[in-house]
Amino acid sequence: MGCFTRVETNGEGFEQINLLYGENPNKSVRDWTQPFNDAGIQTQMLERGLNGLRMFPVPKDVRKLMFKVKKIQGTDISRSFDGLNDVRNLKLSIDYAKQGGMVSQAALCITYSEIHTVDYFVNMASELIDMGAEEIAIKDMAGIGRPVSIGKIVEGIKSIKKDILVQYHGHSFYIR
Repeated sequence: MGCFTRVETNGEGFEQINLLYGENPNKSVRDWTQPFNDAGIQTQMLERGLNGLRMFPVPKDVRKLMFKVKKIQGTDISRSFDGLNDVRNLKLSIDYAKQGGMVSQAALCITYSEIHTVDYFVNMASELIDMGAEEIAIKDMAGIGRPVSIGKIVEGIKSIKKDILVQYHGHSFYIR
């Protein structure tokens, strides 16, 4: 199934923890990704569109450099998302990831409303693919995605580009 061909290795939370403990996050990322790279496992990072790895907007030149540095550190895939699903905020992330030698994976942030239908997400994926995204992630941050809806979204994306990789990123938990 390809379950062990890639692993998420870094992003803002990971690096902020290193900084809090006085560690160099650049060294930590290199040390963390090296065994995966040696085993032929691609590594992924999570990137927040206009915010880069931070929680606030980052200048374009810093964002562009970030993708080059991450690739040098051993990160292969950039999963870029915008929490508001505004594809305009992902265009430069797609471009910068590819220019930096990374695979550009753009994310659909799953939510539920009258607006956020299967067609909404399929159309969003189509826009991201047209912008150059090489992969699509279905990012279910709230754990609300349902198998039927997710299946229909994947089917819709595959009808646009049959061979595109669609990866599910779920945040699921159990409350007793």
